[in-house]
Amino acid sequence: MRRHMLSHEGEEMTGIRVRGVEVTRMEGLTDAMFGFAITLLIVSLEPPTSYEQLVSLMLSFPAFGVTFMLMMFIWYWHYRFFRQYGLNSGKVILANAFLMFVVLLFVFPLKFFATIVIDTIFLERWAGIDMPDQLDRTGLNYPILHTIYAIGFAAVFICFSWLYKLALDARDALDLTAYEQQVTRVHINMYLLVAAVPLLTIPLVWLPTKWAPMIAGMSNFFIWPVTMIYGRMTQPKLNALKEAS
Repeated sequence: MRRHMLSHEGEEMTGIRVRGVEVTRMEGLTDAMFGFAITLLIVSLEPPTSYEQLVSLMLSFPAFGVTFMLMMFIWYWHYRFFRQYGLNSGKVILANAFLMFVVLLFVFPLKFFATIVIDTIFLERWAGIDMPDQLDRTGLNYPILHTIYAIGFAAVFICFSWLYKLALDARDALDLTAYEQQVTRVHINMYLLVAAVPLLTIPLVWLPTKWAPMIAGMSNFFIWPVTMIYGRMTQPKLNALKEAS
């Protein structure tokens, strides 16, 4: 897939001149790990043996779809980074290994959390759809589950921020322009902001109110206004550097 999407050297991708035009062994291994993570999501769904089981399986697909799309977004952000900078140093390999570890560890908690939120809250309680019980909820502790999800989600984006920090550290070797350096800084801070929001929701889920789970869950949507505000704040400087380059 990566080979079909490769850009020619010198083209730009989100403000960064493409420097990675060859698929490295590390990227090939990473693609295999992403494929394995998605496979884990699929094999966790048992094939139906009756009409009722088929309907139950189809009703479970929204949660699977959300999990799958997030995995694909993570894959694309990974692909974009290596197309932009083409780095293959030992530090980048280490950061990439941590990212893959987190993704493989995060995939099941993400699916579990998505199933509870989408099936129980959105489809059953809000839409009034009689959803089949896909999970054994014996001993379920939602605050703990939310905390695991928030930490896992944040860890993914901290790894991306780490990768872009390594790219900024290699700015001389990569011959990054002033504009490209600023774009890289924006990526570092943007990923840190995305990581910070779910971490800040953790105390909310422990509030002494029955609404705490909903308050904490809905607070994750602050990722969009926070990142949009930061993007608008950084745009004037980026425009000035773009015009000067």
